[in-house]
Amino acid sequence: MSVIAKQSGLASIALGIGLMLGAANTMFVLPRAFEGNEAVWGLLRIMTSWGMICSSIFTLGAPPAILRFLNRYPQAERGKHLKAILLIAGLGIVAGLTMISIWGPAWIVQLSEQDTVLLKNNLQGFITIIAIMSLMALFRALLTLKLKTGLIAWVDEIWQKGSYLILGGALLLGYLPLEYFIPAYIASWFISLILLAFPARGTLPSTGDTIDWTQFRPLLDFSLFSLFAGGASIIANQLDYVMIGMYLGLEEVPVYTMGFFIGSVVAMPMRATQRIVSGVVATKIHNSSNAEMQKLSQNSARVNFLLMASIMAGIWAGFQPFQLLLPEKYRGLEIVFLCIGMSKIVAGLNTSNNSHLGFSDHYRIMLPINLGLVVFTLFSNYLFLVILEMGIAGAALATFGTVLWNNAWRLLVVWRKFRVHPFTWSLLPMSLIALAVGWFFNWEAGTFGAPPIFEAIALGSLASGTCLVTFYALGFFPELRSAIKHRLPWWP
Repeated sequence: MSVIAKQSGLASIALGIGLMLGAANTMFVLPRAFEGNEAVWGLLRIMTSWGMICSSIFTLGAPPAILRFLNRYPQAERGKHLKAILLIAGLGIVAGLTMISIWGPAWIVQLSEQDTVLLKNNLQGFITIIAIMSLMALFRALLTLKLKTGLIAWVDEIWQKGSYLILGGALLLGYLPLEYFIPAYIASWFISLILLAFPARGTLPSTGDTIDWTQFRPLLDFSLFSLFAGGASIIANQLDYVMIGMYLGLEEVPVYTMGFFIGSVVAMPMRATQRIVSGVVATKIHNSSNAEMQKLSQNSARVNFLLMASIMAGIWAGFQPFQLLLPEKYRGLEIVFLCIGMSKIVAGLNTSNNSHLGFSDHYRIMLPINLGLVVFTLFSNYLFLVILEMGIAGAALATFGTVLWNNAWRLLVVWRKFRVHPFTWSLLPMSLIALAVGWFFNWEAGTFGAPPIFEAIALGSLASGTCLVTFYALGFFPELRSAIKHRLPWWP
């Protein structure tokens, strides 16, 4: 079994389990555990978003530098270059945490006019989770370089979501007081850090490795570039939560979180493959032809699309009865789901090309694209949230618009520079099939007279199954046919 297949398989299993854990927690446990205290749940989501934003800034672009530069050096020389990258990251983390410690109180009250007291009381939580996430970003890069992406998925999906579910259940059942929930949540992130750090310890430089100062400047240049390029992308992805908290209040953040989670289920296949595809591209990009990279781009896009389109059709088919399973506050999220689901499909088409651009010699062009993305994200969220007053549906529309904007520019650049694109003729009929199937099975709740959960599962399974069987019958999934024939030679 190839390393891609093995790691993708491990990641897929972890993502599948993580999906079930996340679904149970986000859709059933947390809405009831935080009933009447939705602002605390919103605080946790804002805290996580700011952890992602600040960690991408404070590490000074070190994670992408690890992936880009270390493969260029012989194994014996990697230690000294890695030490230089970690030095850059360490200085950035220390400086960033120091600034937050000094100016944090003035900054944090700007996150929500309605919840300043709650935010002020949890300043130390913000600082701690930012520090943890910054270190985790470094260890994820080291493990990705070693193509151990399956392990990352198991920590992120199973442990992190499983511990969150346990904490939510303990809160719901009265075993964990509300005031202890945030410290316990942060402790679960610390354990995640340990679980990543332990297997990555063998990749760390030894004490005998000395920094090659002649190579320090190129490393620093790329790291600082990645800070603005990659950091801008992460900032843009988290701004919707931040701006909802600022303009609508922390209590609205969990509602958007619910809709976003349902839409994000569509991205499960992409999440299973993107890390390993990134690792493969980083390894092969300088030794492979454009034709080979074109094949990789189109195959990954096709497989991602057919799986993601099938999942989206299934969720949409069962959406009406599914909503009856949620508390009243969390219903009416059709627009949020459609916008987020479509944005994930658009991103899934471009998974390989994003890595191709990031690891090529043309990586610097990502800077204006991502900086423009931040500006566009701020503008679109302000337009839909403040000017048009469309609430969380507006935030979802803004997210879809920013994803289209970002990926359109990246596709254009990759095509202009490499003549590589992810599109094949099969995408059009697959789109029409998924659209037709999803709308056909989108029946009203109570059609069968069965409990909502059974109706949702039945309609969703019918829609997703119909899509997959049709795609397979039309020859759009040759990988599955080959896998079956390998084990069942008699298969047609």
